[in-house]
Formats: sequence, C-alpha cells, structure tokens
Amino acid sequence: MPPRRLHSWAKLCWTIIRVATPSLYLSPTKLRTYATCPLQYSHRYLTRLEAPYTPASLIGEAVHQVLEINFREKRHSGDDLGRHEAEDLYDRVWVQRAPVGLSGSDEKDVWSDAYARGLHALQYYLAEEVPHLVPHLVEHRFRFEVPNVRWPIVGTVDLVDHNGTVVDFKTSRRHFDPTYLQGDLQLMCYAIGYAAFRAGSRVRPGHLPGPYFIPDVRVDVLIVGEPPAVQRLEARYGRDDLVGFGKRAASIALGIEGERFDAFWRLPDADADPTVCHRCSYAPRCADSLVAEEDLLETNGEY
Repeated sequence: MPPRRLHSWAKLCWTIIRVATPSLYLSPTKLRTYATCPLQYSHRYLTRLEAPYTPASLIGEAVHQVLEINFREKRHSGDDLGRHEAEDLYDRVWVQRAPVGLSGSDEKDVWSDAYARGLHALQYYLAEEVPHLVPHLVEHRFRFEVPNVRWPIVGTVDLVDHNGTVVDFKTSRRHFDPTYLQGDLQLMCYAIGYAAFRAGSRVRPGHLPGPYFIPDVRVDVLIVGEPPAVQRLEARYGRDDLVGFGKRAASIALGIEGERFDAFWRLPDADADPTVCHRCSYAPRCADSLVAEEDLLETNGEY
C-alpha cells in the first residue's frame, strides 16, 4: 500500500476507534449518567457538548471543593478550616466559575440568591456536622473489575471516615427519596471500590469483592433552603445488591459498546419524566429535552 494511502487508512482507523471506544474505563459518573439518560452520556463523553454551570450545579461544586480541602487539611492537622478561610474558598470557586457578565443581566438575582443560599448551607454543615467527621482517606482512588464488563471501573471516593464508612456529599433544594441509596450506582461503586482496595489480592481478577468486605455507606444531603438542613442517608449493601450492580453495569457497558444513545424517555416502557431534564446541564442545547429553556434556570442541576 502506498505511504500516502497507508497514512489515510491509519487516520481513518484511529477516528473509528476514537469514536466507537470513548474510553478505556468506566467510572461511577459514567455509569450513573448512562443509567439516567443515554443521550446525556453521549453529550458528555462523545460529542463533549459544553455544559456551563447553573446556579444549583455551581453550589454543589463550590461546596465540594471546600469540603475536600477541609478534610485534606484535617487528616494531617486534626483541625477543620476556620469559618473565614472556608468562606474565602467558597467565594474563590464561585468567582472563577460563575458566568461572566451577570451584573447587567436578568439572571443576576437568581445567581446572587444561589450564592447566598449555598454559602449559608455550607456554614451550617461546617458548624453542625463536619466537627464530628474524622477522615481516614480523602479523595481515594480505586479500580475494580466487574464480571462480563470489558472495561474496569475507576473512580475516587470523596471520604472514608475513621470507622471505615464511605461518605459522600450532595446539595439539593429538597430532601432525597429515603430509598435513594438502594439504587444509586455512584455510592455502590464507591463502596465496592473501597472494598476492592481493602481486599487486595483476595479479589479474583474479573470478580467483585465478597460482601463481607463491603463497607457501610452514607450520604449527607445539604438542603439549600431557609433554614438550611442536613439529611443523612445510610445503607449497607449485601450479596443481592452486588449481583444487581453487576447486571446493571454489564447492561450499561453493552449499551455503550452498541452505541445506543437514545433519550431516556424514548426507551421502551420509559416514563417521560421532565424532572430528569430539569436536572440535566445539557437541557438548554438538547433537541430531545422535555423542558423549555426559559423554565430551566432555577431548577437545572438540582441534585
């Protein structure tokens, strides 16, 4: 084959591989995104559609950044950040990532209100809950394999406390469903990932760790309201949960490999629930969104 034709063929093959195989691994976020809406997965990981922050999603990002730095410091010093230091960090994230040009726009009041509500919720959590959390591991990387899934699961656990409980943080304008943890792929990945780390070589290649290695999990939901509050959800996963997780992960992997990226409400027996689009950062630019763009500002990215 002539060199020029060989070069063109190589470029074509690379393009096909790059498009058909979006990654060499799965993550808790990828699994959760595809399970929520395959089209949302395509927007995020294949076409890489821009998803600017919304007021609600920026609250979550700013709170997460402050808590991560707080627990990193606390793990070494034993002390939480001071109130003013935490507020400065929150403010820095907000200024860096909020949209420019808000001062003269109709959205200014919405963003200002979100900033204040998020900061108030963070202050409440730092005062009431954080002093009781003793970090063992912070932003801990993990990797594990799932039967019948070609890609490993790779991710990062936010926090493992001194009791070995995997802890995650969420922000929301309202309380979560009490059964949230029963089907949440992200928290299940965190628990399995930490279990695989603890079990080490005792986990056979291509298998999940045994249920006796799985730690307790906990999610603290910071309710961004007046007054702010914290909802704590706790769970312990067993053998049936691991089996169910393996089946869901394998099904998602098959969907990704088969390039099945329909909007969630177009799937067989799906419920056309507009709140899914309300929580999607791609809704303003998605042709299959169930919500009009003018209705998205205050509710987008709620969780």
